[in-house]
Amino acid sequence: MENKKKVKPVKPQGIRIEVTENGVLTTNVRIPYFIAKMGLKFGQKAEHSKKKGSAEDELQRLKDVDIDGILAALENGELTLPCLLAEADESDKNQHIKITLE
Repeated sequence: MENKKKVKPVKPQGIRIEVTENGVLTTNVRIPYFIAKMGLKFGQKAEHSKKKGSAEDELQRLKDVDIDGILAALENGELTLPCLLAEADESDKNQHIKITLE
């Protein structure tokens, strides 16, 4: 028999959003996880709404986020916290954006 280590499920506490402009950290916000998850689910449902506005492209991006897949990977040990969810550079604005699940 193989000696399998039981992986303790990891529960996220929050999502951190950091924005660096010209090499200086200008934004460092931590949102409690339950609020971020609720907002993500709401945004995914809003994407199906008949109302379309300037946020249409952003709502389309939410459709691709598999939060349940991320949680399953945390639970079985494939991912650990902190986990980088997204990172982007906006070179024209000299900004760097990082979103981390903690």
